[in-house]
Amino acid sequence: MPKIDHEERKARIIAASIRLFAKHGYLAVNFGMIASECGIARTLLYGYFKDKRSIFNAAVDGVTARVERKYAEVVRSRQSADAKLRQICITVLAMLFDNREFVCVIADQIAFLRRKGEDVSGKVVEHTVGVKKIIGVLIGEAIRRREYDSRVNIGRTVNLLYSQFEAAALQLAITGNAEFSECIDRLDGILFALRAPDAPRSM
Repeated sequence: MPKIDHEERKARIIAASIRLFAKHGYLAVNFGMIASECGIARTLLYGYFKDKRSIFNAAVDGVTARVERKYAEVVRSRQSADAKLRQICITVLAMLFDNREFVCVIADQIAFLRRKGEDVSGKVVEHTVGVKKIIGVLIGEAIRRREYDSRVNIGRTVNLLYSQFEAAALQLAITGNAEFSECIDRLDGILFALRAPDAPRSM
C-alpha cells in the first residue's frame, strides 16, 4: 500500500476549497462539498481541518509563507536597492495574479465580515505591515546609496507603491480585467521617478 503524503493531500484540499469558495462563495460551501471535490470522505477531511475557516487561514498562511521566502531571497541578493525593490514589488503583483481566485475569495470574505459589523482592519494590517516595512527599508537604502533622490519621502512612497497592489487586487476581484504588464509599467514609472538625477539605470 503506497504511503500517503499528508502535506500533498492538505495542499489539494486547500486548492479544491479555494475553487469552491470562488465559484459558490465562502458561505455556500460546506465540508460535504469540499470532501466530494477532493474525492475523500468527510470524516477524513476533519482529520486535516476542523472547519472552513481553518482551511481559509491555511491558504492565507501558505501564500504568505511563499512570498516571505521570496522576500528573504531578494533581500539577501547582491543587487542594487532599486533592483531589489522592483523585484519585491513584482513578487507581490505576481502573487496576486497567480492566486486571482483566492484574491476574489478574500475580497468576498472581507466584505462579508464588514457587513456583519466586524472590524477587519487588524487582519488586513497583519498581512500588510511586513511588506510595507521591507519596502520602506529598501527605499531608505536606495536613498543612502544615492540611487534615489534624497528628497523622496519614504512613508508617502511606501503608500504609493502599496496602492498599486491594492488597485491590482481590486481589479482582479471586481472586474477581473487587470493586466500584469500594465501593472509592471505603472510600477516602473513610479520607480523611475524616484531615481536620483545621476543614478545609473538598474532595470
